[in-house]
Order: sequence, then C-alpha cells, then structure tokens
Amino acid sequence: MTNQYYFIKPELSSPETKQENIDSWLKTQDKTFYDAQIAKERDYCFWCNIVETAKPNSRTSYTSMAYTLNDAGMLNTTGKTSFILSEEEVLNIHTISVVRDGKVIDKLGDINVKVLDYVRDENQASFNDEKKVTILIQDLHLNDIFIMETSIECKYEESSIRNQFFRWIYSRPNSYWAYGKYLFELKNETEKNLEANFHYYRDEAGSILEKDKLIIEHNQSYTIEKENYIGEDAKELEVTPFIDFATEQTYPEITKTISNLYQKFYQVNLTDFAADLVAELDALPSLDHKIKHAIDFVQKEVYYLYNEAEMDGHEPQAAEVTYKTKQGDCKAKTVLLKVILADLGVDSEIILVNYGSDIFLPVYTPSPFNFNHAILKITHNNQVYFIDATMSNDQGFLANRQKNSFMYYLEVKAGSELQKQEPFQDEIPAIEEKFYCDVKGNVAEVIFDRTLRGRIANQVREMFKNDSIKDIINRYNFTIYSNMALDTKYGENEINNYFSNTSIEIVKDNKDLNEISLIYKATISEPYKIVDNKRFLHFWSRGNFVDNEASKHFNKDIPYWIDRNHIKTEIHLMTDHSINQTEPYTRQECDIKSKYVKHRVTKKISKQGASCYIDCQSYHNLTLSGKELDDYAKANKEILNSNWGIGIDIIEDGLFKRLSQLFK
Repeated sequence: MTNQYYFIKPELSSPETKQENIDSWLKTQDKTFYDAQIAKERDYCFWCNIVETAKPNSRTSYTSMAYTLNDAGMLNTTGKTSFILSEEEVLNIHTISVVRDGKVIDKLGDINVKVLDYVRDENQASFNDEKKVTILIQDLHLNDIFIMETSIECKYEESSIRNQFFRWIYSRPNSYWAYGKYLFELKNETEKNLEANFHYYRDEAGSILEKDKLIIEHNQSYTIEKENYIGEDAKELEVTPFIDFATEQTYPEITKTISNLYQKFYQVNLTDFAADLVAELDALPSLDHKIKHAIDFVQKEVYYLYNEAEMDGHEPQAAEVTYKTKQGDCKAKTVLLKVILADLGVDSEIILVNYGSDIFLPVYTPSPFNFNHAILKITHNNQVYFIDATMSNDQGFLANRQKNSFMYYLEVKAGSELQKQEPFQDEIPAIEEKFYCDVKGNVAEVIFDRTLRGRIANQVREMFKNDSIKDIINRYNFTIYSNMALDTKYGENEINNYFSNTSIEIVKDNKDLNEISLIYKATISEPYKIVDNKRFLHFWSRGNFVDNEASKHFNKDIPYWIDRNHIKTEIHLMTDHSINQTEPYTRQECDIKSKYVKHRVTKKISKQGASCYIDCQSYHNLTLSGKELDDYAKANKEILNSNWGIGIDIIEDGLFKRLSQLFK
C-alpha cells in the first residue's frame, strides 16, 4: 500500500479540455436547451463522462465534467471539492481549469490539497484507514465554467477476493443537473463475464419493468449516452432505479470460493494457543455454562475493530492471532468463537448478513459484496441461534441472549444458497410491568415495577452504565407524566413541581437468564386530569401497544418491517373516592386476534379503583406489504380504538351528583 493518496498528472488531460477544442463544445450545444436551463437558474453541465473499468487486480473510476458556476452554493462547493479514499485507492488529478471569457485558465497551480483522516462514525471502533482528500481551488468566479478531470485507481492485494468478484451499482443522476452530453460506461477487463441487472425501472404507468439481464463479456462495455438530458429524481414513495453490475456467479459458486478461504482457519487445536481458556471451560459445570462463557469471552474480552477493506477482502484473521491480540473485526471474532465452540463439540456456521440492506439481498445480483457483516449460526439441542460476536453488552445462556432481526443470510459453506430467517415471536414476554397508583386526597403514590429480558435487558444495563440516575429518573418522570395524561394540565418543564420523592433502582439482575428487574417510585401531587370540573385518573401506554407507523407506510417497493416485543402490563389505579363503575370506557375490554398481532385486555372494577391487564404479542423480523399490511394496520387501529390502558371517573361529592351518576 502507498501513503501517497494523490498525484497531479496533467499529462493525462483529455483533448476536450484544451483551448483549441473549447469552441467545439461551447458552440455545438443545443442553444435552446441551454437557455431554458439557465433561465431556470439550473447549473448546466456541458459534458459529464463517467467510466468505470473493472480489471483483474484493480478498478479505475474516471470522471470528467465541465459545468457552470452560476449558483453561489455550487461555487462554494466546487472551491473545496473532496474525495474519500481507502488505503488502496489513489487519486489522479488530470485537469482543473476554468473557462472565463472564452479562455481556458489552468488552475492546477492554484490548488492546495489537504489529506486528513476520515472517520465515518466516531462512535464505532473503525479503522478503515480512509482519507479525505480535499482540493482547495483559489480564485473561482461566479459564471465561470469549471472543468475537472480525475481518476481513482483502486489496486487489490493478490490474495484479495476482489480479484475474483466485481460489483458496482449505478444510479442515475438527480435532477439538480442538466447535461448537454452525458456518458456512463462500464468496461469489463476482468477476463470474466459481468452481468447487469436492472431494478425498479418503470413504465409510464409506474409499473416496475421486468428487464432481462445483460451479459458483458471480457473487453466489452455497457454504455448509457444521453444528450440534452436532465437528471431524474425517484418519485415519492418509490426506490430509485439502479443497475447492479456483478461478476456472473451463482451463490453456490460464491460460497464454494469463500468457504475454501475459511476452512484453513478452522483446522486448529484450541489447546495449542488458548490452554488457559480451555482450562476455564473445563472447570464449568455444564455445556450450557461453557457455551455462555465462550460467547462472553469473545464478545467482551476481544476488542471489535471494523475494517471495511478487510471485510471486502473476506479472508479472516487467524483465531490464534485474534486470541493473542484480543482484537479483530467481525470475521476474526466470529472465527474465534466458532473454533472455541468446535472444541466443545457444538456445531456452528459463519453466516454473512447485511442489516442495513437486508430486504434488497434477494434483489441484488449474487455477490459476496452484498454483505457487510459476519455472525455465527449455532445449532444446539436441535435449535438454531444467531450470535453476533461483536456485541459487548449481551448476556445469558444461549437461549436467553439477544435475538436480532434480519431476514436473509448466506452461510459460508460450499454450495449454500441465500437463506431466510423466518419471523419469530418472544417465547416469554420481553417486557413485564406493573404500574400501581394509589391516590389519597390529592396526592398519588406511584410504583412502576418492570422486568425486562433479552435485548431490552441489555439496553437497560447500558442505560444505567452510561446515564446518571438523575437523567434516568427524569426519563421515567416524563413517561409517567405522559401516560397519566398530565400533559393536558402542565408543561414538561413543570414536572418537577409536581413529582417528588422520585427514585429508581435495579432490584435484580440475572445475567444467566438475561433478565433485569427495576422499580421506579414517585409521589405525584394533583394526579387527576380535570375536564369540566370533573376528575379523571388515567394510565395509557400507547407507545407500547399501538403500531401507528403501519398505517403511514405507503412505499410501493419496500415492505413494512415489524420488530415488536411481547409485552404484558398490569395497571392498578386506586383512590379514596368512589368511581363510576359503569363507565363504558373504564369497563371496556377486548380480545383482538389478528394474524400478525394478538392484543387482549381484561379489567377488574371495584368501588374505589380498577385494574387493567394487557397482553400484547406481535412478531420480530416480519415484513408486510399490500393486503397483509392493510390487515395489520387495521388490527392496530382496532387496538387504538379498543383499549391500551384505563381511565376512571371520580364521582364527586354531593347528593344530586351521586343521584345523577346512579341514574346514569
């Protein structure tokens, strides 16, 4: 790898950027089209040439553009043009110039190039070795015509799997630009066939076209050429059309190649390099304890480093190196965990996933680069579990650990096809909570008792680790304030005027079962909601039980993803006054049995209070569209209109009011 991220190479400039050729492209443009775009104050691109060249050991990305600087924003953006480069990439600057008053002015002597480290996400342990190369260009004027010509060359290590597989996604330019001439070309010099697949292209009626794939043979090109062209935006609620270019291979062929890379890393003896860990495992009382200890070790004691270039390369780090250095990327950590489990006699397979683009995996052309993460699929006692070795806050025996939602995955096993993880439900409630509110006079004593499991338990531990108790209490104060409908009485900034004696504590944390229990307590003055001089006591938990977003999802191309917990809630409201025991909304129960969500509410009403019992169970990892989504949205509307909490009406003092309530 080279530490030189850019080179200035004017000898690579193309003829169209030269003074002697200016008239040919200035005068031959369609003047009517040009004038129309300038009248709309749209920046005009005289030409845009984009050429991607796939080679056996590298890829070259060439771009040449000449465009107006009629907008102050574009002038500012152009004056500090940036490129994000990986360690394997080099930027060649062919041409930077402007046309001013019909003359070409070379600006290569007026540039200052800055190379800085580039961090995509400061919260992620990322060491991509990416650099941000920024070209600062002096003395640009409004109404100049700016010309920039560059190429980025990416060279691969001989061992890199990228020498065997190519992938590139083309998406049409957006509507900001108007082009006199537009060219995109993909050149295949890989000595293998590439295939081009067209996705989300539509006819005039908006229906997706079923376009046949194209095969691009060695030394052939695929070209898009347009004149007097305005870029296009995707229509609202539609996916932008794209072309998926990839080496012509099936997933079974791909997994054969990848699995051959991985096999040599499995053939190791754990005792040879991790005798101390083997001794720790041998001392544990059961296989379940040993599996838990192995996962905990890899997740918590091996530091996670994400290296995008290495992930693309796919070849993992040896388990011995990961164990010794106590660090590695997702592949390294997952390989180490697989090796440890194999020593315990537990079957597992490394699988590739892409959480962010999961729903597109069956759409994409088969490629190893459709995936950006590796996790472990474990088979134990005839059950399948998926463990993400990069998680550091997970706890519990295998069956109790966090279950992540993802739909498609590829086993690193010769001959494997893309597989699907089916939707699943929580075996026991992820959230069990009991809310007690006892009002004496005009003061309520509140207790909120919660037991949380799996992913929610992990999140709660992180919250108590990273946030102050004061912040956590304030969060719970707001939740109670909202659920009791006190936001109709006073603002959020006044909560502390009414809430006192607040506390929260973890009363039990069973890390084996990944289960945590906590209790929140508060004294609340003036807990009643008052309407027309009547008092009501409420507790509603809409956010837990009603999936409002389902009815708002109108995207034609992307299904709605459901990832909801099984929740059981008890609400107990007691007062020192008589309540209206016949009030329909207080007594309202429901038993909704949709295919996708079950929601049951039962009540117990007494003279001075009421209890509400809610059991709501839906799915994780479920995608719905069309009529199925309509049915799910309808069920949630029914939940909204039925019950997801309870309110009680106080019978005010006075004979006539008591009689009116009685006759009512």
